[in-house]
Amino acid sequence: MGFGVAFLGYCFLFLHSAGLGVIGAPMLAYGFFLASRLDSHFLRAAIAAMFLLPRGVYVLIDIFLPMAGVNVELSERFPWLNISSYLLFFVAWFFMIFYHCMGVRRIAIECEHEKLQRTASRQLYISALFILLAISLVICQQLVDPQIGSFALIAFYVVLLFNMFFTHTCQVLITSEGQYEKDKQDVEEQNRLAMQKRAKDMEKEREIRERKEQRKARRK
Repeated sequence: MGFGVAFLGYCFLFLHSAGLGVIGAPMLAYGFFLASRLDSHFLRAAIAAMFLLPRGVYVLIDIFLPMAGVNVELSERFPWLNISSYLLFFVAWFFMIFYHCMGVRRIAIECEHEKLQRTASRQLYISALFILLAISLVICQQLVDPQIGSFALIAFYVVLLFNMFFTHTCQVLITSEGQYEKDKQDVEEQNRLAMQKRAKDMEKEREIRERKEQRKARRK
């Protein structure tokens, strides 16, 4: 369930420029919080996900101010707020991905799932590369040319797509298989209890027969 909620969070994050990051960030945090029952690294990922929220709030305010008739460009009036929220977003996202991948790697090692372990490592390296690229572009946007920011947006969506697919993979390979194992264990436990009950019932029937035979023997 946790990875499914996190996947939905990424879907909302995909519409971050429309202000839906304020929904995506809490959903990612809640999804990883649910997954923390599997590994403690996911709890750290949930905490990191909450630091995505300030940028979502900034974007939402920037959208609603013109709709409310307030002619204010936040990026021009508060450039430090724009750049700091943007950088905080990418740094928090990096740590969220880092702890997500580390948690998946530890589960994969325990389950001896080498393919999932390699996928988590590859995901971490690729995401780190593109996030560092995005951070560099955001800084260059402020210092060199504002148009460079469009390349940072491209890097954002590349990382987003990679992590959406990776989270879906986690849902299939970890949550589904884990639930299957849990269901199988529950069935085995029910069968064991049923066999114990059957054995007790047979023992009672045997005792009842022996008592009847003993009473018949005394009458004779």
